[in-house]
Amino acid sequence: MSKTADFVHELHPAVKRIPGSERSALPSVKATHAKLVDADQPDVHYEWRSRDHRKARHQVYAPNSAKTNRRTAGWKKLGRMLVLEYWNISWWIAVLFTLGSVVWCVNGFIVFLPFVYSSVETNTVAGGWTAWVGATIFTAASLLLIWEAWNRSNTVYFGWGIEQVLQHRPVDVEQAGTYSDWAEIDHSDDTSGPAPPGQRKWIWWTTDTKYWRELGFLAGFVQLCAATIFWISGFTALPEVQDAILDNTPLLNGVFWSPQVVGGSGFIISSALYMFETQTKWYRPAITNLGWQIGFWNFIGGIGFTLCGAFGYSTRHWAQYQSTLSTFWGSWSFLIGSVMQWYEAVNAVEPIVPSQGGNGKAA
Repeated sequence: MSKTADFVHELHPAVKRIPGSERSALPSVKATHAKLVDADQPDVHYEWRSRDHRKARHQVYAPNSAKTNRRTAGWKKLGRMLVLEYWNISWWIAVLFTLGSVVWCVNGFIVFLPFVYSSVETNTVAGGWTAWVGATIFTAASLLLIWEAWNRSNTVYFGWGIEQVLQHRPVDVEQAGTYSDWAEIDHSDDTSGPAPPGQRKWIWWTTDTKYWRELGFLAGFVQLCAATIFWISGFTALPEVQDAILDNTPLLNGVFWSPQVVGGSGFIISSALYMFETQTKWYRPAITNLGWQIGFWNFIGGIGFTLCGAFGYSTRHWAQYQSTLSTFWGSWSFLIGSVMQWYEAVNAVEPIVPSQGGNGKAA
């Protein structure tokens, strides 16, 4: 039986938390799921999920706009991927990971095709530079994951935006303020509250320990550490560096293959944590959840990159074949997960769930 977890977020006055509904798949971390009820309409229930909260998926308005263009149906949701949501850090994360995955797919073709077609020559220059570019983009995207976790709203965003849409009330864009906590809390009797819309400070660096019990931040931190270590192998793949260390097997293993194994293993751990974040129990996969699927495909990609380094220690032909093949299919797995993450970043999620028994799932 799963136990309740700590729920530390503030609530918009329009909603109340159902006691005992807080859940997390892993112990000693903050709640990743909770059920809320509308304060004025007890028959209206909401499903709160930390991943959707962190990625602002409960927000239906773009900044300075009163159009509910983030909630559409059918093929229009795919069309949302063509919109440049430059104001959305989750969009930047998804785009960078997609771009990095494309570069790695190109790298996979470059290094693997010579093993399949003897007429194709090995191109160490193209292979080395694409590895470095791909690793650099992954590292940059991983850093954004940390900023995304640090700058998530402190208040559960079942407030002005969605509330007014559901009740068909006109939207006050100033009050709907996107990444501001001010509009989500009643400050009528408080003159010392957080900064109003447009004045909330962006967190570039913090030592606040509250994030260390949030699965989203922990997963992002592991991802950043893994990407940083993996970047070493990207740097040592550059033609000039590779030529200098190629004949020194211990050095080659230490600065080229080992960072791939360690970094790839970190990708696996990070992806697993992201998958656990979408689950209410550690042994029950949330297969139908989009966030879980993203974590799953990245998990497979992490396995591929880890095996690339593991097989690389051997100079035998079959091992080198498997090493390059692992890069090939691992890159495509990352690309699938990244494209799904892009779709997730630009499409809002409906939080209303059936109230019968309190067991409904978010749409």
